[in-house]
Amino acid sequence: MFSRRQALLALTALASACGPQLEPSLAPPREMAVWCPLNGPRLGLERGVVENRGTCDTVVAVFTQYLEAYQSRWQKVPALPEWTIRVVADRPTQGASPGSFFAGQTFWDSRTIDIYQGSLSVLPHEVHHVALGPASDNHQGWCPFGDWEAAEGILEEHSYLGCPSPSAPAGFAPPVAPAR
Repeated sequence: MFSRRQALLALTALASACGPQLEPSLAPPREMAVWCPLNGPRLGLERGVVENRGTCDTVVAVFTQYLEAYQSRWQKVPALPEWTIRVVADRPTQGASPGSFFAGQTFWDSRTIDIYQGSLSVLPHEVHHVALGPASDNHQGWCPFGDWEAAEGILEEHSYLGCPSPSAPAGFAPPVAPAR
């Protein structure tokens, strides 16, 4: 469905799929340059995204493809139309350690998802958070999701999710050199 190049670009852009779920989980204020017609959640593009040739047509087409892929495997997320997705020009850093960023971040209290313009491929990850609820912030039990993402060519985040790589057999542990 997605090209290998798209997946590799997404992987290199991904430092961390989502931010910490802080209490309270309120999205920082951001000014949207344009609101786009997306079937479901509200979709806004920040000013810097638009200046970098981000258009509603392009982002809606990409997000529609990711949402259709997600829903074909997992399910439609009934709460998603109540959410706002903002494509932001700068990487989200709220709650990140110095020098770090998040490719996407879910803010529960304001029902907002921020996705960095260079990491649109994290949309299924953030939608999965919405589907599972606030307790999903620890990514426990997400290995099947990671397997699906990788198989679809969307994103490879097994390590981030704490899952074994699908290339390693289950229960396989490489030999450890003896301590000296």
